[in-house]
Amino acid sequence: MDTKELKCFVTVYEEKSINQAAQKLFITSQGLSKIIKNLENELGVCLFERSQKGVLPTESAEFLYERANVLICHMEDIENGLKQLEMKEKKLRIACARGVLNALSFQLILDFIQNNPELLVEWGEYANDEVKNMVASYKADVGIVVSTTELEQIVEKQIASRSITLLVYEGHPFYQMEEISIADLVGEKIIILNEQFQVFHAFKRCCMEYGFEPLIVGKTMDSNFLLKLCKLKVGVGVLIDFSTDDFNLDGVKVVHLKEKLTWDIYQICNKRNQSFPTIKTFQKYLEERIL
Repeated sequence: MDTKELKCFVTVYEEKSINQAAQKLFITSQGLSKIIKNLENELGVCLFERSQKGVLPTESAEFLYERANVLICHMEDIENGLKQLEMKEKKLRIACARGVLNALSFQLILDFIQNNPELLVEWGEYANDEVKNMVASYKADVGIVVSTTELEQIVEKQIASRSITLLVYEGHPFYQMEEISIADLVGEKIIILNEQFQVFHAFKRCCMEYGFEPLIVGKTMDSNFLLKLCKLKVGVGVLIDFSTDDFNLDGVKVVHLKEKLTWDIYQICNKRNQSFPTIKTFQKYLEERIL
């Protein structure tokens, strides 16, 4: 029994149809039926009763389904961990939360690749929580994320911190100010990066601590579009300080928060592989370049 067979079983169970499950898995119905039959033979049980309307899970299928996803996760962790061990001196997979490379400069990654030609370096951008889970499940060797990681198997170290600021359009009462309090934002129309970005959660959490829920009228995935919305006077923008570095700020102004709300960047790795040479090389490089 392998992860492929279990994933096929789970899909058939959820779809209650071999044909629909096969379409979802991008394989033929005959091929999927063969996989299910092999799994039944291996386990020595009948998993599905076939009928013209589809398939009906048996009691054995119900039992297996309750445990299948946990088994899949454990088996994938083992497979990924073994692959990581095999490549621990040759390959480094870096997963970055969206926005951190803008904050730190992508040149940081480029220089590391150029200075370590013997290593095969792979990098990619993902949602913040996805990076944390990738490192925890051995799908990435190191991660660069925003905020602390509440996962037991992760070790972390803060490497940078940026400020969350406001973008205010000309004509707004805040435009004449250099600094305001979070409490001043009660009832203000807010535009901000959406839930996939840590700034959304940090800002909303801070507002809730001050006893109010922010009036968010616009959420986007694009800081440049946020700037346009602000210039159109849709609302007050909330973003990280480095986001404005390349902005044309005609008609808008950066206003700071008294509370010094921060966007903290951490380097993370899995406890079980923190001694790998490739990971230690990258960590040392970050310390020399940033800390």
